[in-house]
Amino acid sequence: MTTGRNIHSVTEVPPGAKISDILPTFAGVKHEIIIGTPNSECASCRKPFNEIRKRRKAVRMAPIGIALPVMFSFHLCGRCLALYQQGGYERDGVMAALQAYCEGDEAAQ
Repeated sequence: MTTGRNIHSVTEVPPGAKISDILPTFAGVKHEIIIGTPNSECASCRKPFNEIRKRRKAVRMAPIGIALPVMFSFHLCGRCLALYQQGGYERDGVMAALQAYCEGDEAAQ
C-alpha cells in the first residue's frame, strides 16, 4: 500500500500477475517475453551486487498511461527490499528510485 503521495508514476505489478491484469486493454496477451540481463547493482540504492550484497527480490512495475504492454523488472538488495516491504513512505521512496533507475537518471547520492 502506498501513501497516496505521487512521487512516482509507475504501478507495481504483483508477483504472478500478467500485463492483462494491470492493463485490461491487453487482455488478449497470453505470453511474456523477458528481454535483457538482470541489473548488476541494486536498482534503488545503486550499490553493486557482490558476495555480501545479493539480489533479494525482483520488483516488477509498469509505467502508468503507456499504450504498450511493457513491464520492467529490477532487482533489489536486502536493505532496499526491507524498506519496500515496510510500505508507506519507504515503499514510495523505493518506487521513485526504481522509476529514476528505469529512466536512466543518475543516482542522487
